[in-house]
Amino acid sequence: MAHAYTEWVPEHFIGGHPALDLSNAVFDRRVPAADNELFHSVEDVATWFSASGLADDRQAQAIAGIDDGRFVERVRELREASFQVFEPIADDKPSAAEALGVLFSRAASPLAAGAIALNGTKPGLTLAQWRDPDAVTALLAMLSIEAFFTVPRDRLHSCPRCGWLFLDTSRGGRRRWCSMRTCGNREKVSRHRGHTEV
Repeated sequence: MAHAYTEWVPEHFIGGHPALDLSNAVFDRRVPAADNELFHSVEDVATWFSASGLADDRQAQAIAGIDDGRFVERVRELREASFQVFEPIADDKPSAAEALGVLFSRAASPLAAGAIALNGTKPGLTLAQWRDPDAVTALLAMLSIEAFFTVPRDRLHSCPRCGWLFLDTSRGGRRRWCSMRTCGNREKVSRHRGHTEV
């Protein structure tokens, strides 16, 4: 059965860092739906890269042309490893060392083989490398590793409603929800219903 492609909207990119947006690429972390997956296909991965601003149209089209049966599965694996690294930080606990190991190993092979170059501290991919599943997954892994060492830990939070991760950049550091337009409004509605039913 053919699936509907995921339509990425600005609310999918509230993390404040691409590694957190990657971690959030599921419907809900706290109460997973029967179909909680947002990465169904190579096209979904390609359009995520485009919507996140990590790839331009030509680069996203190159990703969409990746013909590797395990590519989407490996992107999901990196997403889950990222979540296992960042979610404990939001809860003031140590990250899962094994998950960090997955990220390092996915980044290491293409770097060691010279399959990707560096542009400053970021991976610099040629158009041909955007068609290479190892290079693309290495880029994702490197983004998560960079975030592990650089994001301000006291500002990394988990939405109490959906479990998505975000950096709180508000002045007072009191942001509670992933987005007021989604979880914030849903919480208000459920509280209002609770008051009216009393």
